[in-house]
Amino acid sequence: MLLSAIVSCGNGGASPQNIVGDSVVMRYSSLLGIMECDGYTVVDVKNPWSDGIMHRYILVDRECEVPPHLPMGTLLRTPLDSVLVFSTVHTRLMSDLGCADAVVGVCDSRYMEQPYIMRGISDGSIVDCGSSLNIDVEKVVQLSPQALFVLPFENGGYGKLDKLCYPLVECAEYMETSPLGCAEWMRFYGRLFGCGQRADSVFSSVCRNYECLRDSVAGSVEYRPTLLCELKSNSAWYVPGGGSTMGILYRDAGAEYLFDYDKRSGSVPLSFEIVLDRAANADFWLIKYGADEDKTYSSLLDEFAGYAHFKAFREHNIYACNVSRKRFYEETPFRPDVLLRELVAVFHPQLVCDTVLRYYEKME
Repeated sequence: MLLSAIVSCGNGGASPQNIVGDSVVMRYSSLLGIMECDGYTVVDVKNPWSDGIMHRYILVDRECEVPPHLPMGTLLRTPLDSVLVFSTVHTRLMSDLGCADAVVGVCDSRYMEQPYIMRGISDGSIVDCGSSLNIDVEKVVQLSPQALFVLPFENGGYGKLDKLCYPLVECAEYMETSPLGCAEWMRFYGRLFGCGQRADSVFSSVCRNYECLRDSVAGSVEYRPTLLCELKSNSAWYVPGGGSTMGILYRDAGAEYLFDYDKRSGSVPLSFEIVLDRAANADFWLIKYGADEDKTYSSLLDEFAGYAHFKAFREHNIYACNVSRKRFYEETPFRPDVLLRELVAVFHPQLVCDTVLRYYEKME
């Protein structure tokens, strides 16, 4: 127990060491490294913002003795069965992998609509630890979780959590630069909960589905409709960079994404004038928003009259996803194959004629 407490404190940053074991081949992730060693597993999470390793985890089966001379890192006795989760994305994945019972606490519960989370908070089996920006430290201490699943940010710490001695699982999959790279993190999370083989199997299925459809589109589509995305927000219009997961998804779905030229992997702020100049004649327009009521063409004009200058607006070819009603952000990070199929159904419905749209709806 003393060894566990010692190596679990801190941020787990590690420098490269000569570790003997068998590397697990990562098919798409650029940030994960997994090595199976004698009596333990090493998982390295690369720093998305600079060179080097952001966090090293040492996974040891709780039924086994801790091997001597472990490399430096955060020791986690697996399978975990008591975790505090900050993001609805991960509570959804844990449900899909069959390890939902391990969730004993959450933050920002108002964003979590999974039935098991709502039931757990109602009956007291899951503790609501408040906002991730103002976490209830006393509840965390009382809960005493085996690990906290947190979201890392560049040059950011974890506030009050930095003073507590609980292992932090830094969930950086959102910084991957490909849809399947993001989804591959389920292989890491599966190993934390003792369902590594199941996670590997699910990921292989996601890959097959995605790659088959992507290749089918590439081999059969001659015309690629032009695409505009998102809405103006105050003084800027944020569009996905061409190197982002969404930018890649648009391309793989057979669209000519009009901002693909900017290869940044995050959102790109543009002026309305730049967007209009490039996308005034876009064939399709996809938007995501969160609101109690669905947007209409009339309500869009009320928000900003400039939208009327776009062909997709005039021809009523806008597809919208109200994320307050649709679980887009919750479900798609680990199931990009489902999202790809939906996008193909929008751009090239003849290729997937049996698909019912799950997230987007043609705006009325």
